[in-house]
Amino acid sequence: MKMWDKEQRVVLGVSDKEFSLLEVLNREGSLNTSALAYHASLPRVTTMRILKTLKERGFVARKTQSREVVWSIVDPRLLEKRLVNMFGDVHDSQKITHPSEVGSLTIYRGEKEMLESNERMLAAHPGERILSINPNGIWKHFEGASLEAWEDLNALFKKKNILIEIVLEEGFEQHMVVLGPSLIKSFFSLGIDIRVVKAGFLDSATEILMFRDQILFTDWAHLVAVEIKNPSTVRVMKAMYRLLQESGRKTK
Repeated sequence: MKMWDKEQRVVLGVSDKEFSLLEVLNREGSLNTSALAYHASLPRVTTMRILKTLKERGFVARKTQSREVVWSIVDPRLLEKRLVNMFGDVHDSQKITHPSEVGSLTIYRGEKEMLESNERMLAAHPGERILSINPNGIWKHFEGASLEAWEDLNALFKKKNILIEIVLEEGFEQHMVVLGPSLIKSFFSLGIDIRVVKAGFLDSATEILMFRDQILFTDWAHLVAVEIKNPSTVRVMKAMYRLLQESGRKTK
């Protein structure tokens, strides 16, 4: 969703630090205070003080989810009513609606951005139990990857107390040899429920991670990651995952 330009921010009385928090919430969706401070590169104490002011002024909303306080932005379009008299309609009536706006979709390209997208999601979802699908087709593309960086990412999963339910394909042991023993060990140490489906059943080079409120599709063949925050998509994918999980056999 489009945010305000500098002139409009002056009219609304939004400072640079306030805008940095609003911009993160607009981009990332609901976040807890720590994750929000991290994304905005602000101290947590400063973030709390600014959020309190923004809430009092009607820019952000606060709610509790699973005993965790999360923040979300109030739809900027509601606040834009204050700007119409000064600037006219801020939206072009002929504006094209892009799929990224409908599906809350963000695309990351290249290994560096893929790693960063994973790190941001982990920072926003500490202590969660997430779902993952890892077809055999993804492992061959790890041969040119920075294995140390991905091993560090697995360590970050553990640091954030995130556990994973995983679906793999038969024969994954032979395909994962490109990872090396230390990365394989760090990968499996995250799994609390590992199921195996028939080889070739998934036939893909795309890894899927499903968090509480968002999904990350990582296409290893093209080094592209797609993040989706659409609630309906998340619900449907999780339901499909459960069916896939039930069809697999559980490993020891």
